[in-house]
Amino acid sequence: MIQNRTKRHWVTGVAMGASLVFLAGCGGSKATQVDDKMMARIPEDQLGDVREAQQARTKAADNVTRAEVAVRDAERAADVSRRNGDAARSRVEAEQAAVQAAEATGQSSPIAQARSRLQGAEAGRAAAEAQVAWHERKTDTLKAEKDLRDAELKAAESELNLAEYKALEQSGDVRAKDMSESNFLSAIADSKRDVEDARRRVDEQMRTEQQARAQWEQLRSQAPQAFGGSGSVD
Repeated sequence: MIQNRTKRHWVTGVAMGASLVFLAGCGGSKATQVDDKMMARIPEDQLGDVREAQQARTKAADNVTRAEVAVRDAERAADVSRRNGDAARSRVEAEQAAVQAAEATGQSSPIAQARSRLQGAEAGRAAAEAQVAWHERKTDTLKAEKDLRDAELKAAESELNLAEYKALEQSGDVRAKDMSESNFLSAIADSKRDVEDARRRVDEQMRTEQQARAQWEQLRSQAPQAFGGSGSVD
């Protein structure tokens, strides 16, 4: 009996301890976002900083939309370049067959002409494949920029949340006591770090893209007729 009572006391103690830890955790967790219904009670003349932060958030959201469109456009351009690459490879195969046919004749002039066309086709294929690589790297860059815009939007939302909290607090709303300014500031700091990380990835990707474009332009200049002359590079 004594042993059973001791066991019950131990279990009860553990349960109470766990409850206290849970409650402490709940007490230390405060909101980092102000409900819109709370903001509706604040006079408009006290919302200057909030309106400014809202404008910044709207601009950031617009930038996200534009980034999404840019990625889709780049993906379509990459698909076109891949089809051009397929056509260039098909041309090489056709010219290879033409060389074999010319060699079967044993005539030096047709052989030389066929080999010259094959050489041009191979140069065009190399340029086409380099263009595909450039378009793929360009798409990667734009995707990285889209990630950056997403991070900037989150940062703008964090700034807006802080502005709303301060407006709520300055209005005398007692519900502001259930929130912690340090939590809002921590969210802003985290979002800014994410922005900087995303910006570094964009810079790295842009360098890779520039190298791919330079490689394509070099090969393209070596095969201007085989690859469509010196037209637009976009």
